[in-house]
Amino acid sequence: MKKSFFLLIACCLVLVVGCDASSDDAAAALSYAGSAGSAGSAGSAGSAQAGSGAGGAAGTSGQGGSGAVSSPGDLFIQEDTLGFSAVDGLIVPRQASTTVTGYTGTGYADSDSGIGKTIAWSVNAESAGTYSVVLRYAFGGDATNLRDAQLLVNGDVSMDTVSFPYTTDWSNWQTLAPLSVDLSAGNNFIQLVALDPGGLANIDYIEILGDGITPDTPKFTFSLGQNDLSGGTVSYSPVQAFYDAGASITLTASANSGYFFQSFSGGATSAASPFTFQIQKNTSVTARFLPDGTTQDPDLVGYASVQDDSGTPYLVTGGSLGPSVTAASLADLKMYLSGTDPYVVSFGELYTGPDLIDVGSNKTLLGVGAGAHLDNIELRFNGSENVIVKNVTVSNVVADGSGIANDAMEITGAASHIWIDHCQLYSDLDHGKDYYDGLLDIKNKSSFITVSWTEIHDHFKASLISSGVTQVDDTVIRVTYHHDYFHDCGSRLPSIRFGKAHVFNSYYYNNLTGSCIDSRLGAVVKAENNYFEQDKNTIGWFEDSVTGSWDISNNVYDMCTGSQPTTSTGSLTLAYPYTLDDPMTLPTSIPAGAGVGKL
Repeated sequence: MKKSFFLLIACCLVLVVGCDASSDDAAAALSYAGSAGSAGSAGSAGSAQAGSGAGGAAGTSGQGGSGAVSSPGDLFIQEDTLGFSAVDGLIVPRQASTTVTGYTGTGYADSDSGIGKTIAWSVNAESAGTYSVVLRYAFGGDATNLRDAQLLVNGDVSMDTVSFPYTTDWSNWQTLAPLSVDLSAGNNFIQLVALDPGGLANIDYIEILGDGITPDTPKFTFSLGQNDLSGGTVSYSPVQAFYDAGASITLTASANSGYFFQSFSGGATSAASPFTFQIQKNTSVTARFLPDGTTQDPDLVGYASVQDDSGTPYLVTGGSLGPSVTAASLADLKMYLSGTDPYVVSFGELYTGPDLIDVGSNKTLLGVGAGAHLDNIELRFNGSENVIVKNVTVSNVVADGSGIANDAMEITGAASHIWIDHCQLYSDLDHGKDYYDGLLDIKNKSSFITVSWTEIHDHFKASLISSGVTQVDDTVIRVTYHHDYFHDCGSRLPSIRFGKAHVFNSYYYNNLTGSCIDSRLGAVVKAENNYFEQDKNTIGWFEDSVTGSWDISNNVYDMCTGSQPTTSTGSLTLAYPYTLDDPMTLPTSIPAGAGVGKL
């Protein structure tokens, strides 16, 4: 393939997760000592397989050991050291907590999920030649969720496929057989590029065998695109294949007649043009152009209206820039809601599953009256952006194993800027708690979500944020719940790991069996002006091994049991304006206004 194609792949930056939900169970650390030994037979041409060679110092249970020590002819590069350039993901545990053990040094590189995700290193060679590269890695979770990669040197393909065999557990580290690479004299940029949706294996270090190799300053890739080619033109300077860490890049967007520039979004965000930022990771940016006269729905409040913690605005248009259509069948719904072309899609019928509807980007789904009802049919937002759903009921979605769907609504795959408003989500309490899964689950780096005036009821596990204890990339999640009606549920109202949530002006009633707001694994929740009536464990930490925190004020506890905190344990500063109602009015106003048929 062409060099430019692979540079484009390497530039992609999507907010997703790097590890499987069940992957990071604690395990005994492996003992590693000395330099890399012979690592089994090398793979056939164009591929590489794992061997048994060892390198680096032993890690200890729950943390890394001392870093592998370089020597003449044997260079080790670990995360956060000179020569490590970038990962499309996180450096763990510096950037997120983990249960993984057995790594060396201070941690490991955990890539995001997705084809094209990269890990890169920068080295200097005294002379051109062929050198050997050894990678220490772990690949746990689902063995079928492959982690194979392409190896690039200076943007050119060095190996079509580097196979990373399954290691059974994320704490079970192995080394690949040495890979032969040709390096140029001077600076060299080495990249692993994911070939599969699972992204890359976790990488502990790279070892380069050969004289005259030294680590070089980090380098990153950059790309700039636009949402609408007819909306204007974009440019950036300087234009380079790779950028040193901290290099300044200036972006410019110029709107055509009939359009306006709304913002730069993605890896660098701003509503200004020109806009200059300093690159610190592989970065991809999109310039948003919108037609003159496009405005934000004034009812949208919360994280869906911004795109960073500084409050850079994001104008959620849904499908308003496309045609309005009426779906006359379930097949129509699936057709109109697929893809990325904008549509405002209306329906007012009951459709029954089991089934699943994928909702693409730039869509508005409107229920007509109180009859728009999907029974045992999941709405899934997988990587979608700029979506509005209003006045829709979703009910009784049976979990995996009993149907083809799982949650009533699932927001996943780095979906962003989703607004759920005046909807109703429910099942029943007549089956076991695992017969249904979630009503509204938000996971896998999905972020900037608002859930407003929605009724969530009669369900055991209502709304989970982050799908697993190892989904450390979910620190990016930002969700607002306001004016929602949570009643007759067991738990997860919401339950959040890692990310940040704001819950205000919501009414909780008769949630008696488990807990309401559950902040765990480093999450922080700002809960204010809510009314809790006949609830158990209103706000706190109730699951997982590590607590989150809560920033609370002016919540009312009426005939509640268990945790009813009045003191904050953390702080969350919000990036958007909002208005607080008197919580004493909520037992009347919320049941009257939340749910379907009330727009």
